[in-house]
Amino acid sequence: MKRLVSLVLTLALALSLTVPALTVPALAAEDGNPPLWQEYGFTSREECVREWFGGDEAAYQAEADALLERQRWEAGMAGEIAAFDADAYWDSDECWQRWVYGSKESFMEAWELKSQEDFRQCVLESWLDDQWEAYEEATLVERTLRDMGGVPGQVGVMLDGTYISFTGGALPEVREGRTMVPCGPVLKAFGGTVGHDGEDVVYTQEGRTLRFRAGGDTVAVTGADGTEEVIRLDVPCYVKNGATYIPVRFFAEAMGCDVQWDSVFHTAVLLRRDRIVETLDSQFTVLNRMLSAMERDASKNYKTVVKMDAQMTLLDSINGDKSYGANADLELLQSGSVWNLTAKMDLSALLEIPELVEELTPLELLTARSILRNMACKVIYDGEGGMLYVQLPAMSLLTGGAVDKNGWMAMPVITLETVEARGAVTVGAMLYDTMAAAAWDSGYYYDGKATPARLYRELMDTAGQMAAFLGDGCFQESGGYSVLRYDEAAYNDALEQEYGEGAAEYFGEFEKLELELKVARSGSATFKAVVQNKAGYWDDPVILLDVSGSLSAAKMDMKLLLKVKNQLDLTLRYTAATTATREQPLTAPPAGEPVTSLDEGIYGEEDLLPDILPEEAAAA
Repeated sequence: MKRLVSLVLTLALALSLTVPALTVPALAAEDGNPPLWQEYGFTSREECVREWFGGDEAAYQAEADALLERQRWEAGMAGEIAAFDADAYWDSDECWQRWVYGSKESFMEAWELKSQEDFRQCVLESWLDDQWEAYEEATLVERTLRDMGGVPGQVGVMLDGTYISFTGGALPEVREGRTMVPCGPVLKAFGGTVGHDGEDVVYTQEGRTLRFRAGGDTVAVTGADGTEEVIRLDVPCYVKNGATYIPVRFFAEAMGCDVQWDSVFHTAVLLRRDRIVETLDSQFTVLNRMLSAMERDASKNYKTVVKMDAQMTLLDSINGDKSYGANADLELLQSGSVWNLTAKMDLSALLEIPELVEELTPLELLTARSILRNMACKVIYDGEGGMLYVQLPAMSLLTGGAVDKNGWMAMPVITLETVEARGAVTVGAMLYDTMAAAAWDSGYYYDGKATPARLYRELMDTAGQMAAFLGDGCFQESGGYSVLRYDEAAYNDALEQEYGEGAAEYFGEFEKLELELKVARSGSATFKAVVQNKAGYWDDPVILLDVSGSLSAAKMDMKLLLKVKNQLDLTLRYTAATTATREQPLTAPPAGEPVTSLDEGIYGEEDLLPDILPEEAAAA
């Protein structure tokens, strides 16, 4: 239940990012020459900000800064501009206008260019645009690094989004695949004190002491409780330029940091996950109260029984509406990161839909009916061992008996052991772990790409955007509940503030929008959402979604109605009840039941399925 709710909440958080965030006005700063407001035909900066940027001073300044940078760049291109040969550029493969218009005369006529100078100025602007784009791409990494506070050409060390400053000749370096750093600036950045005792460097932080020396490959650690431990380093410390160099990964991990290397920005990225998650979670105490209520005792086993009933009605005003039902029963047995799932479904009503069966042969229809009437599935997941086992009896029919109906398919998967060990599921933890996984070091960069060095800033920005719509400030206390309501009026207000007056009418996409989340002091919650889009201009269907329900650690109920105008109605009822149990989930299939590794393949080869189904093979 907890993981299901966590997934739903993660999706809700991701969807919240699609709603425009409010901007923060900035003070007036530098402008271009001529200034941006004059380029746009306004009489003053204030008028331009008000009329063109909807009152957003920060947006104006960002564009003015870009204009100023472009003007400075063009000033440095004075020699190339003076020597620019318009006719030679026209004859080159770089000139897109020649490919469109064919001849210079046709181009000049279409663009109403009266003289050679007009022609030169026009294609010069096109050439400058191409050169500027190439310049921006070539300098993107350096500009981004400077913006983050790094020093181009220098190995950097970043702690929680801030580059550590190194002075004098002692700078970080990469030696034999290890990032080695002067110990003083790095250790002080963690808030402790650095001293010397003879040849030893002594670092103390919050009652904990680390003692090491140049040339040594061990660190003596004395805990706050007095316990002592000697840890061996994989590379020795050394002295260079008057500073003792240490392997940054070892010491950062000893301080509880996640450590990543960003090869794009040549930076060792140190992140104190616990501190960051605490900062993020400070904005989401209401949602975390709900998640906390879902927490379970790790020493106990739990069984969740799920029932789902669905009915789909295809609308037909001439021949009459037709309804089709389906149901499913699921049982989830869980203990920590080990769980077993048993599912039984009746989907045979789908075969009554003519469009789904019109191309099936009688044999295929008989096989499909047999499969869908009693669709069964069993899953065993061993999160600690990193193995997933699936038993799907239908595979025996689909493979002509090549798969035993009682057989299991085995596959290795990513373990949840690390995730389980990282503590409670909170908004901040989900946000951190999700974005940290996405910010992997790929070795290349484009504007806005998530990399380890940009992760901290992206986390804070994303959390700020989420908090604008899901944070504590969005909830109102009422009758023992923390209540979040969001409707079409609030959405339209956000559009108006982001894009200016009239934006709601132009950009608004909802005919109906009503969202409500009520979280009790106990952490149990009720939710409701009604969303209907406006009719589109390209025959996009009008869709109404109406979903409501309640959830707690022991139970979840949900009703869903989906309407596609003049096409179908779909109703779904979902209930789940969780209780503690003495039953123990399996970590592998029972002894004696056949297990096939997907690495081996069902047919003893790499392919899971043959190129054609058994009945087709017989016909051939």
